[in-house]
Amino acid sequence: MDNNFKGNERILHHSLPVRLFHWCLVLGFLPAGLTGVILFFRPFGEAAMHLTMQVHIVGAWILMIACTLFFLLCPGRVVAFWREAFHWTKQDIEWMKVGGGYPQKMIFLQEIDVPPMGKINSGQKMMGIMVFFGTLLIILTGAVLYFALPLVPKEIAYYADRIHLIVGLGLFLCVCGGHIPLGIYNWPEFCSMFGDGTINAKHAAHHHPLWTQNEIEKIKD
Repeated sequence: MDNNFKGNERILHHSLPVRLFHWCLVLGFLPAGLTGVILFFRPFGEAAMHLTMQVHIVGAWILMIACTLFFLLCPGRVVAFWREAFHWTKQDIEWMKVGGGYPQKMIFLQEIDVPPMGKINSGQKMMGIMVFFGTLLIILTGAVLYFALPLVPKEIAYYADRIHLIVGLGLFLCVCGGHIPLGIYNWPEFCSMFGDGTINAKHAAHHHPLWTQNEIEKIKD
């Protein structure tokens, strides 16, 4: 399909399962990450820290259940994402070298030419890989700390705690310091993910030309 759109056609960018999964990440990962930071610095009294831990656990359960259901119920979507996320070309390397043009746009208010991207850009590919392996590690180590702490050797408990802390804080900083601000900066993309999933066709053709040249789904009026 070519990308010579005539007007304000809407095309489906994110399916309902993907959007629901991202909402679950907001409701699970962000509270768990924020409370994890609080638990690390322990700035409050005993009662407040106890409440913080309970919120942390609830957020962790939401995250774990959401990830499990998404992988079990949407294997095709998972495979498609990973096929694209792990497919890197010279264009991806060139895109990363200039940061997708975001430093120039956000700091110097200048537009530069960037390599054409598909449905997800190179930064989203890298973020997806980091989130997958990082979330897997924090879920596994969190399960050890929550379910098996009295049963495992002290060495395993120690390393599980260290990995949970370092990976969790690192992932939280990447998400809050990079992924979320850039998502909000790309407001149409943000609204697509957390709204009806559609995006303006001309916007998509500009930011995702390699995707719009292939099969896309138009939403009928």
